[in-house]
Amino acid sequence: MPKTLAEVTCDAADLPAPERLKLARILLDLSEPATESADDVQNAWDQEIERRLQELRSGKVKGVPLEEVKAKIEARLAS
Repeated sequence: MPKTLAEVTCDAADLPAPERLKLARILLDLSEPATESADDVQNAWDQEIERRLQELRSGKVKGVPLEEVKAKIEARLAS
């Protein structure tokens, strides 16, 4: 017999934070119908990456050290 939503939720709550985030992404991917082709998505990401690189190189935005980003994420997940 399949698990109930409450059982699945309890199981998910017991996962480590990184695994819960992976599960959330999987569930979101399953719930969103594919409206764009993989090539369209890749092209959009390529454009976004290029835009962000240009902003960094021009000084328009400032990078944040990885350790600082990780610390902020961990603090949010600990709440």
